[in-house]
Order: sequence, then structure tokens, then C-alpha cells
Amino acid sequence: MMIVDSNTWADFFNGRDTPHVQRLDEALDDEQDLAVLPIIVTEVLQGFRSDTEFRRARRVFESLPAIDTGVDGHVRAAELFRRLRRKGITVRGAVDCVIAQACLDADAELLSPDRDFERIARHTRLRLWKP
Repeated sequence: MMIVDSNTWADFFNGRDTPHVQRLDEALDDEQDLAVLPIIVTEVLQGFRSDTEFRRARRVFESLPAIDTGVDGHVRAAELFRRLRRKGITVRGAVDCVIAQACLDADAELLSPDRDFERIARHTRLRLWKP
């Protein structure tokens, strides 16, 4: 299973040609096992100015299975943040820890160019797609 981060989805919907977007295109074309997190859906959808584009993106997200981390997942994300901080690793946002922990819990690969996830992956078993 693969989870796609907000940055890659935003690049995808904005028509950018990056290795991560190419990988996402491939996964969608081949109907590979993708899932979304509600927090990622929120982050991406809030950026649309056009109602038409908002609805198009919403349809894409609604076609994919959603992983609900629940309160326990958020607690584990906070624990992840704290463990990393004790090691001197600062993750800039709590959302990144929620996403990383959801991937860890689901044993899902993460498709993201975000460097915070690279730092998390160095200290956990988080799997990142590499071009």
C-alpha cells in the first residue's frame, strides 16, 4: 500500500512534472493499492480556489480507501514526535508525525519529497519511495 503526501497531491493537481507526480500517475493508471488520510485530504482541498477543481480532487480522494488513525494513532504520533525530539530531531509539524505514524501502522510506503519524512525514516522503519 502507498500513501501520498499533501505536497505530491498538490503538485499532481497543479500539473507539475516531478518524479513523485510521475510515480503517482503510474499508481493511479495501474490502479495500484493507494490510500488516503483524512488530514491529507483536508490539507490538499483547502488549497483550491476553483470550485470545479475542488470537486474534481474530492472525487479522486473519495475513490480511494481512507485510513482513519483514530485517537490511538494520534497518541502514537505524539510519542513519535517526542522520541525524535529526544534524539535531537525536530519535525516541523505535528501533521507530519501523524502521517508518518499512519504509514508505520499500516506498513505503507510514503510518496513524498518532504525532507522531514527523510529525517523520520532515518530513525524509524518508515518506508519512503525514492526516485
